[in-house]
Amino acid sequence: MALPLQRPTVRIPDNRSLAEKRAVQLKRKFDKNQEFKEKYVQAMEDTIGKGYVEKVPDSQKFRSDGKVWFIPHHGVYQVQKQKMRVVYDCAAEYGGVSLNRQLLQGPDMTNGLTGVLMRFRQEPVAVKADIEAMFYQVRVRSEDRDLLRFLWWPGGDPSRELEEYRMTVHVFGAASSPSCANYALRRTATDNEQRYRSEVTNAVRKNFYVDDFCKSVPDKEEAKVTSREVTDLLAEVGFRLTKWVSNQREVFRSIPREEWSKEVKGLQIDQDVLPPEKTLGVLWCMESDTFGFEINVKDREPTRRGILSIVSSIYDPLGMVSAAIMPAKLLLQDLCRLKLNWDEKIPQEHLHKWNLWLMDLPKLECILVDGCFKSEGFQDPVSVQIHHFADASYLRLQNRYGDVHCSFVTSKSRVTPLKQQSIPRLELTAATVAVRVHNSIVRELEIPVAQNFFWTDSMTVIKVYPQ
Repeated sequence: MALPLQRPTVRIPDNRSLAEKRAVQLKRKFDKNQEFKEKYVQAMEDTIGKGYVEKVPDSQKFRSDGKVWFIPHHGVYQVQKQKMRVVYDCAAEYGGVSLNRQLLQGPDMTNGLTGVLMRFRQEPVAVKADIEAMFYQVRVRSEDRDLLRFLWWPGGDPSRELEEYRMTVHVFGAASSPSCANYALRRTATDNEQRYRSEVTNAVRKNFYVDDFCKSVPDKEEAKVTSREVTDLLAEVGFRLTKWVSNQREVFRSIPREEWSKEVKGLQIDQDVLPPEKTLGVLWCMESDTFGFEINVKDREPTRRGILSIVSSIYDPLGMVSAAIMPAKLLLQDLCRLKLNWDEKIPQEHLHKWNLWLMDLPKLECILVDGCFKSEGFQDPVSVQIHHFADASYLRLQNRYGDVHCSFVTSKSRVTPLKQQSIPRLELTAATVAVRVHNSIVRELEIPVAQNFFWTDSMTVIKVYPQ
């Protein structure tokens, strides 16, 4: 795929000096941190070895058409995972110009995160995997590659002279890369509609969030077949699905062990307890098929900035614990009302409330939400209803025996605006939130819903939204 330039005739300045300056800074970091250097060199040499990078031939080093750009690069090292990610700084400016400013971002083709999570909870057998180096599987046409040049030391030896390399693939850091990669993924499904089942091509379209594949199916056999067919389909175009996990051991046995997630590779799959797994940032307990929370609160000063940092660190896209987070949001609102500066110590009264909330925060780890909307016996419900209570929505299932099962779907919570509003207006705002959540659920959920109920005790809302 071509780089989507805003103007194909663009001419950009020679920024090699900027790349050289950033390389000097990187070398200083290497000198201070040997482990960082080793991981960085290893990551870069792996990238070169896999063909994602090529050395610029001497005959092609000089171009007079103004289409050469050097991308500075730096590393993001995840200590816990012992993983180095080399990030290409396409936003770096030289003479008021950056590569990202020359690129079209393209349409947002990423599925909604909450939608993928909802579909992941539809059926009892769940599988998860991700595409290895997704962006790097989409090649850049040869005439655009000089816009993706960078400087590197041959063999990763900083004592040698810097040489010019260029990416042959779309890079992590370019504004256009997410759209290009997602287009390639969707195009793969479209091009193979006649060769694969619709369940497989639809899974490629609807069950990916960027490079993460999250799919749930009714039974183990379907999970094994779907996993194999999705893997085969994507492998045809170079997308390798790996790091597989599932809440069913039988599904694990159908997948080669070398493709399992590293957290389960060393397990005796028939005996050991399946470990928790982060799924789109949410803690998924595979053994019990439940969602939970892992609370690691960093020390922060009791200021508006510190409180906001801690509250924002609790990742809860489905709103499973929104009620527990609300007291901290109300506290922040009070501090805003007092017009305190971001780094000003909060009053003693508010400090007491904050400390009490912090003491209770680890209790969130005790909260578990069922992974699947359907419990045993509700695989084929005869009645499906959604009940909205403005701040939370629930799925009500009834089977042919008359048994009823209710599941939490999602929740949205808001604090009232600082500007005082009337009670009727606030009630109508809550009703509007419920309607918007309903539209989102109906759009994303693949379970056919027969009835929808909106609950309120406000006569204002009832008169505005009559039966």
